[in-house]
Amino acid sequence: MRIITCLALAVLAACGSRAPARPVTVYAAASLRETVTQVAEEWSKRSGRPHRVQFESTSTLARQILEGAPADVFISAAPEWLDKVKTLERFDWLSNRLVCVVAKDDQDFDLKNLESLAMADEQVPAGKYARQALAKEGVAIPARTIYGHNVRDVLSKISQGGARVGIVYATDAWLDPNVRVAYTFPPDRHEKILYSAGLLTSEGKALYETLKEAWAIEAAKNLGFAELK
Repeated sequence: MRIITCLALAVLAACGSRAPARPVTVYAAASLRETVTQVAEEWSKRSGRPHRVQFESTSTLARQILEGAPADVFISAAPEWLDKVKTLERFDWLSNRLVCVVAKDDQDFDLKNLESLAMADEQVPAGKYARQALAKEGVAIPARTIYGHNVRDVLSKISQGGARVGIVYATDAWLDPNVRVAYTFPPDRHEKILYSAGLLTSEGKALYETLKEAWAIEAAKNLGFAELK
């Protein structure tokens, strides 16, 4: 009887000490850092479940996922990158604008005569959009051009004086008081900027669905993103 009692107590103890739920992992484009962080933190408060977020260029994140990185949700800055990974579900979430930024006190911006430029690498969605926009404007990429591995890297190069002009998203420009928007490219100068979310595992379903909720969309709009109609 004593042995049976001890076994019963051991089972009860094991049931009462369940391992904590593993974090839901979100991989998201660097330009979404503030928005996704805010939404994920609020989701954790409401659900009681932990989360983990990782931000980098969309192309880098896609490669990491293909190499086996344990992501549950992937939010890209261009929908074609979701085609490269296996998704259970997907939807287009937000949009943005492409802009040229210069140092706050620089008043001599001339798109047709770029002395130096910073933009994202061609594998990065922002870099792809930038090349399309410059081509449509009839502007050649200057000899003195430096490339960033994501839009935040490009923004820092302008803020720190590494180049005269940088091409980033409008939402990134708002974050740095040391730069100003000198020019906003018309939407028809490049493919429509789409942030697309993909569900990679069933573990990420609840957080993935949260992105569609009105309060999450409103949080993104408050940070300058455009709602898709």
